[in-house]
Amino acid sequence: MSKYHQPVMADKCVEYLRLVPAGIYVDATLGGGGHSSAMFDHEPSIRLFAFDQDIEAIEHAHTTLQAHRARVEFIHANFQNLRSELALRKIPSIDGILFDLGVSSHQLDNGRRGFSFDTDAELDMRMNREQETSAFDAVNKLPVRELTHIFWNYSEEKHSGRIARAIETYRSAKEIKSTTELARVIESVAGIGSKESLKTKARIFQSLRIHVNRELEVLSPALTDAIHLLSPGGRIVVMSYHSLEDRIVKNIFRDAALDCKCPPQALKCICGHKRSLKILTKNPLCADENEVLTNKRSRSAKLRAAEKIMGES
Repeated sequence: MSKYHQPVMADKCVEYLRLVPAGIYVDATLGGGGHSSAMFDHEPSIRLFAFDQDIEAIEHAHTTLQAHRARVEFIHANFQNLRSELALRKIPSIDGILFDLGVSSHQLDNGRRGFSFDTDAELDMRMNREQETSAFDAVNKLPVRELTHIFWNYSEEKHSGRIARAIETYRSAKEIKSTTELARVIESVAGIGSKESLKTKARIFQSLRIHVNRELEVLSPALTDAIHLLSPGGRIVVMSYHSLEDRIVKNIFRDAALDCKCPPQALKCICGHKRSLKILTKNPLCADENEVLTNKRSRSAKLRAAEKIMGES
């Protein structure tokens, strides 16, 4: 498997995708190509469209998937553009799609990308380096109220307001340019060296990353597009690492699996909604103990899967 990014629950992802010979599939979050590689190992005849907004990931995956280059097309785009990018390639439907949400191991480990407070680097956090807005812009330009909202809504950090105000005080004299500077501002509120202060820094950095990359904002429409694109019997597999992500996935799947959205007191259905999914995982699946021991990122992973109902479009 790729050293760039160790794929989580790769076997389970392949199992739930239920790959068919010569089927058309999408890896919506290519990363280092580990999940894509596992898909080809199971069924070499598939045709794969691999999306990633991080050009470094695509460049690495060219090597990882070299043996399958004739059957894979790399697409440098966020999965929010799933429908339009496939339409450009005249792909009206797909047999399966995989989403592995959040940040990759490589992005976290690559200090210069600014995702981690463990390494001194510019405040960046952009998954797509061509994007204009970075963590620097958020930290130095957003009002206190909005920063508080980001820290609380995306990480439920109890010191959200105090940290936002500490940022405002610091930046009134000097721009916060580096991960180390931001970490010190957080420490001025949360303290230094304790396990709780480390968790606070992790939560603040995570919430900024989610904001900068619009991770939750683009997820719902992308999942809806993916379900629409699935052929009857096609499958969608989503792995999330954050409770807010998992909640979105759960709700999208649940709504698509309902045959009616009318209120309980309605005497007859007037909404016209028809179910389009069969949920395959009543509860989310988690990595087993062995995988958690070898890949710490898998600890928080939750896998949900569903199948397009036959006859729906």
